[in-house]
Amino acid sequence: MNFKKILALSVALIFSAAQAEDVIKIVRVDDNNFEKEILHTDKPTILDVFSSSCPPCLIMIPTLIDIAKKYPDVKVASVGFDEPNVQKIKNTLPIQAFPTFFLIKDGRVINRIQGAASEADLLAALQYTPKAQPAAKPAKAKKKTGTQKLSCSANGQFGGLQNHVTMTLVITDDHIDNVDLVTDVFVPPEMDSRRDHIKQMFIQSGKGTVEETITGFRLHTANESPFIKAMNMQRKSSYTEMKAGLELQGFKCK
Repeated sequence: MNFKKILALSVALIFSAAQAEDVIKIVRVDDNNFEKEILHTDKPTILDVFSSSCPPCLIMIPTLIDIAKKYPDVKVASVGFDEPNVQKIKNTLPIQAFPTFFLIKDGRVINRIQGAASEADLLAALQYTPKAQPAAKPAKAKKKTGTQKLSCSANGQFGGLQNHVTMTLVITDDHIDNVDLVTDVFVPPEMDSRRDHIKQMFIQSGKGTVEETITGFRLHTANESPFIKAMNMQRKSSYTEMKAGLELQGFKCK
């Protein structure tokens, strides 16, 4: 390997190491690694079952990032209900709502929480008491990047409806300033007779405004909506962390 290649590799490794401070390890699970990562792990585990078409699932990402960052002796794992190769997991675990959190110790489910939950609720259900941590070293000052916009989208499905979800975030150097969710729902011809019923269902869910489109509906959940406020979303995650968290859930970001 010549000098230029060695230098380029060294620079890449340094860059990766700098970014690694912000990238949190949340284990992605499917049928191939379910037994190894969930049933045979020696760590107490929070398993998040999510759907890309579920707004509360997206709101929970910063909470899961924070738990993974603060408690290295707890494993945080996630499985996408819409993803391929998860049939074994679906047959093993009772999944009736999104998100569902399975709290697991020694290969056994000891508790289950349906819907958004706080860090305290998840740790209590896991029967986990945070260990005393050694005094933290002074944090290195991070280079300020200013306000950044992150837009991520994914296709999903639920109850026979196809949808396209876009989450847009405005992130400053120290917090998530703005959250905006848009879900475009496609109603297939065979379900068109149920369109009014489906619309009322969306309205009653309280997740935001509902607008009819040629192909179905557009749901808009804005930063100041009652739903976002009720979720009490954690807003401490960085741009890099949120991008990694959304990509873990199958989103493509730009």
